[in-house]
Amino acid sequence: MSLVEIILMLLIAVCAIALGLTLRHFLVSRLKNTVLDNWVVQTLGAIIFVIPLIVGVFTYFFVLQSALFFEFMLFLYTPSYLNGPLPNIVHYAWLLFWTAFALFVGVAVGRTVMKLTIRSLNNNRLDINLRVLIGRIFFIGIMIIDAFWVFAIWGVAIAFPVTVFGALTVTFTIAFQDILKDLVAGFYILMERPFHIGDSITISNAAYAPLHTGVVESIELRATKLRISSGEQVIVPNTLVFGGIVINNSYYAERRSTINVSLPIEAFDKQETLDQILKTLKETDTVAEVPAPIVVVSNYTAEHVVLLVHFWIRKGKFASISDVMYTLRKALPKADLSYVDSTVEIA
Repeated sequence: MSLVEIILMLLIAVCAIALGLTLRHFLVSRLKNTVLDNWVVQTLGAIIFVIPLIVGVFTYFFVLQSALFFEFMLFLYTPSYLNGPLPNIVHYAWLLFWTAFALFVGVAVGRTVMKLTIRSLNNNRLDINLRVLIGRIFFIGIMIIDAFWVFAIWGVAIAFPVTVFGALTVTFTIAFQDILKDLVAGFYILMERPFHIGDSITISNAAYAPLHTGVVESIELRATKLRISSGEQVIVPNTLVFGGIVINNSYYAERRSTINVSLPIEAFDKQETLDQILKTLKETDTVAEVPAPIVVVSNYTAEHVVLLVHFWIRKGKFASISDVMYTLRKALPKADLSYVDSTVEIA
């Protein structure tokens, strides 16, 4: 090899290395703050660094060693070569390369989707363990697809693994169908977000006679946990939540309530009593000014008159109703007070 060839070869190598390092630095700096894992970023940086080296090698062969390159290519396509073991080695090496590439793409895409899923669920006020579980489920799904890609690369018939996977799925579904129903309902609740942790909800289901009202403590894949007013924790399967009626008491800042007021007929003066009740409600901090409170006469008897007091409480807390009843009791000491369902329509 002449001195000129050595100098040109070194020049091509230096240019290729410099270009590779520049491209690697640019790519790694751009991808460092993304959702990609550090090993993915470094692997992409190594690949982008190797590309100029490969281009430099081919440039050297084509420009300076074209005769040697063509002799090598001629050797590859001679009958003696085709009948030798080298084609099999090249074939399997090529399959190994595509297998490694498929695994790299599958792991990179799976981990990226997992991190994006966990990050997107951060604003849903979900437990960190639940967010990680959902992200790993997406990762496992992507790796299953990647496994079928590897089977296709090696020419393995996928009928057998598909049959085994289908049989296991059917068996698992039949054995754990109730749990799977809760899991599907849990995914729906987590994705649709009809209520959040900290909301006060009421759950009613035709197949589930008790009606529970409480504060949501956690939303899991299998069940929703409530803390009811008595301080007890109620664990409701997500199937009942999904198929039942859910009233979100915290969705709106204000909530209407109704109090039944029963007065002796001799202690009732229509104008004076109604004005006194409205004045008392307006002076109560927990009662909203808009919509304005309303008092209507519901029933007259020979001894008593029954009034319905409709009002809106600001924060939607049940304790506020007790405060209002206490205030009305002080204003009307002879009245009998009771809380009624707020769904009673105004006559």
